Amino acid sequence: MNAQTLNVAGGHMLDFDSACARLNEWRGHMVENFARSEQAVTETLALLNATSSIVQDGMGTKFPHLVGQRYDRLAALLSAPSQPSGHCKVALSALERFRTHDALRTMLCHGVAKIALDRAGQWVAVMTMVSFKASQTLIDRLTLEEDEAGVRLGQLIDDRRRVSAALGQVRREISQL
Repeated sequence: MNAQTLNVAGGHMLDFDSACARLNEWRGHMVENFARSEQAVTETLALLNATSSIVQDGMGTKFPHLVGQRYDRLAALLSAPSQPSGHCKVALSALERFRTHDALRTMLCHGVAKIALDRAGQWVAVMTMVSFKASQTLIDRLTLEEDEAGVRLGQLIDDRRRVSAALGQVRREISQL
């Protein structure tokens, strides 16, 4: 059978390459905001480490390599009884709020994205990450739609600004001691 298919001109074609570019642009903005927060945390840890009156276990303490460990170390230092400052309390609260994005950070940095388009041309990303935990292989998945991703970016930017500003206040206060 020799069936012929008509090619209808003027049909709406979704721009897959444009959607991929928007997904990658969004992912880049997210990673940039995570990196800015990590920089503020690391700068604050460095200053706290150099200030013997703040760090009770001695100057020169080895810095944690992994970002989660840095956040944990900073939280422990900010919540220490030797830190009665209101700035430290505000920073600790902002840091705890920012940490709610940890799982998303891990997925964005280590997950692999598969993209699809809905009828309106908006991307839908299915991110998959394979990891090990307790000698078992774990597969985590996250499905995000473009509109929801924009909301998450806005939340991340707000939380990053809060934690960066609060840690800046802590660094200024420590520098004046």
